[in-house]
Amino acid sequence: MRYPVLILSVALSWLSSAETTVFRGFTLIDGTGKGPQPDSAMIVTDGRIRWVGPAARLKIPAGAETVDCSGKFIVPGIINLHGHLGNVVGLVQDPKNFTRQNVEAQLATYARYGVTSVLSMGSDQPLIFDLRAEQRAGRPKLTRIFTAGRGFTGPGGYPTTAPGMKGVPYEVATVEDVKKALAELAPKKPDILKIWVDDHLGKEVKIPLEISTAIIQEGRKLGLRTAAHIFYYEDAKALAERGLYATAHSVRDKPVDQALINAMKKSGTWQLGTLVRELSVFVFSEPPDFLKDPFFTMSVAPEVIQTIDSPAYRKRLQSDPDVPKYRGFLKTAQQNLKTLYDAGVKVGFATDSGPPARFSGFFEHKEMELMTEAGFRPLEIITIFSKNSAEFLRMSKDLGTVEPGHWADFIILTKNPADDIKNMRAIDAVYIAGNRVR
Repeated sequence: MRYPVLILSVALSWLSSAETTVFRGFTLIDGTGKGPQPDSAMIVTDGRIRWVGPAARLKIPAGAETVDCSGKFIVPGIINLHGHLGNVVGLVQDPKNFTRQNVEAQLATYARYGVTSVLSMGSDQPLIFDLRAEQRAGRPKLTRIFTAGRGFTGPGGYPTTAPGMKGVPYEVATVEDVKKALAELAPKKPDILKIWVDDHLGKEVKIPLEISTAIIQEGRKLGLRTAAHIFYYEDAKALAERGLYATAHSVRDKPVDQALINAMKKSGTWQLGTLVRELSVFVFSEPPDFLKDPFFTMSVAPEVIQTIDSPAYRKRLQSDPDVPKYRGFLKTAQQNLKTLYDAGVKVGFATDSGPPARFSGFFEHKEMELMTEAGFRPLEIITIFSKNSAEFLRMSKDLGTVEPGHWADFIILTKNPADDIKNMRAIDAVYIAGNRVR
């Protein structure tokens, strides 16, 4: 008879030492696709949601801290499925920049904008796995790390030609090269594999299809899924037919069609948008209106703003002979993303933020605006950056929606994002694992 008493004693001891916070009075948009639920309440204990429901049914635990959220809105944290961590300081990309301090500074920037998880796509160094392990051992106070580790390209292929990227991805020429690289990478348990499949309008060397196929197939044998940076329709279709898990950008050379839709749906291939990546390649060729926006300037160094707003910087961008094409590529990407979504292809939220002049945090909000232009409704966008993106990461039991059992990763807003996705900017507070980070 002593055992039940002991168990009860341990339970009471745990309850008395647990950190419990009650949030009440808010309108909930939980990320499941449901409409706003007014006058809601939530109990968070040790970083996880223990209960959420109508405020009228709330029973406040003894000793709990209470946060009055009257007139406010709670939405899930933003999950970005395509970013790049640690290599950039200011506008300079260099592997030497990949330090704990720089990675954590960028994670803090993401968090301030409500991005509570980011998948870093292929430009990371071994340190990233240490940082990820530290987070997963406890309750992170910065944006959650997911990583592809080092990505793959062919010898001399993109992005090795980009400033600061030589030596960053694996350069593989044969199936044996692929197996050797995976033997080094797979034990680190990357969250995904990344391939760059692009020739930049014929200017670069593109990795051959048979090598990309080997990466997909050899990775699958190790339980690893593969995402590919693509530009062309033909690459997207060929890789989807070979079991690609995700296209990490929209097709931009021409409209998608039913053949591609069928291939993606058959293989379960996800589409990641990264519309803002297309915006970034031309938006600074003329002064954009957001350069003086406090929501932008709060995280961008004044000297960086001064540089990108300078005539010399604009002149350099305008000298690119392909600039006239870029706006068209963005429009095609938007149309294709919406076409695939409407056809039932799985869509996740992604931006490709992190490289020079692709500003982490702010660009996630610009992505939402570009999705709105493409025809997505606010609740669809919220579901894509929360529920869908957690499903992509296979983290639906822990992340993505504001539901019991999930980590308390959420944003408190002062305006209703269901009315206008720009209201996602009205951030009052951000929580990761129940820790307030803003």
